[in-house]
Amino acid sequence: MNLYIYCRQSDLTTNQVNTLKDKFESVEIIDKPDYEPLYNDKNDKAIALDPDVVGWEFKNEVIDKTPNLKAICLETTGYEWVDCDYCSKKGIAVTNVPHYATNSVAEKCVMMALALAKKLPLFEKDGKMNWDKEFIGEDMYDKPTDIIGFGAIGHALAKKLDGIVGRKEICYYSHDKNDPEYHYVDFDAMLEKSEYMFITISKNSESLALFDDLSKFRPQTKVIIVANGFEDVALRMAKMVEEGKLGGVAFEDNDLSKEYKGNVFVTPKNAYYTKESLERMFDIWVQTIISTVSEPINKVN
Repeated sequence: MNLYIYCRQSDLTTNQVNTLKDKFESVEIIDKPDYEPLYNDKNDKAIALDPDVVGWEFKNEVIDKTPNLKAICLETTGYEWVDCDYCSKKGIAVTNVPHYATNSVAEKCVMMALALAKKLPLFEKDGKMNWDKEFIGEDMYDKPTDIIGFGAIGHALAKKLDGIVGRKEICYYSHDKNDPEYHYVDFDAMLEKSEYMFITISKNSESLALFDDLSKFRPQTKVIIVANGFEDVALRMAKMVEEGKLGGVAFEDNDLSKEYKGNVFVTPKNAYYTKESLERMFDIWVQTIISTVSEPINKVN
């Protein structure tokens, strides 16, 4: 089986590349979304994708034009940017890289929440210390704090919040209601009391539907979004902050040139971007790619 890796040449170590070459008949690294080599290769093949190289999309038309495609190995944990159902119908395995940045993302969640609590966006816009009433921050301790999505990141975040908020205030909403360490609360009930809300849930039609109607959010609530696919929700919430209908929102966006009014904290999409996380990511990615030769691991479809 042949392998096509869409990533930067510098991403993989020499040892990792050599390991892949030992397992596949041929290995080609391509640093731009040029799919002609796929179309012209009639042999069985696997494709490994860095989303930044391919623009966070891999269209079905590319899949259709690629003969004998057996697996698509994503470099990310999220897999919403590839049509997994379509791949399943065509017998193509899709894999991801799970849990590589759990700690890093949880740490950034805490940082973003503290920025909202201390009104850092207001000070950044003002450019100096300001003693006006609207600049007064607050302690997070003892404030009702809720986590939407209680997978690996949600759990790691909850443990980090124990000493900042206090465990009795930490609640979660998730399909899994059986975590005895923390309190499960229905989403609508959360809206009645939440002061800090973290969105770590995976994007799907059901999770997005939770935020169709934002009118029930309280003006005191501060929302921290690190989940991919909630960009529209973040922008709507930023507008609510400007209108005084929400206490603050923090989210990631690689375009930092946009200006927002009020307690809106925007950072680059770098929650995963630590030395430790990247090392884990590439190690898991390489092992997952190798597994497609026989039985794919970390399969998501």
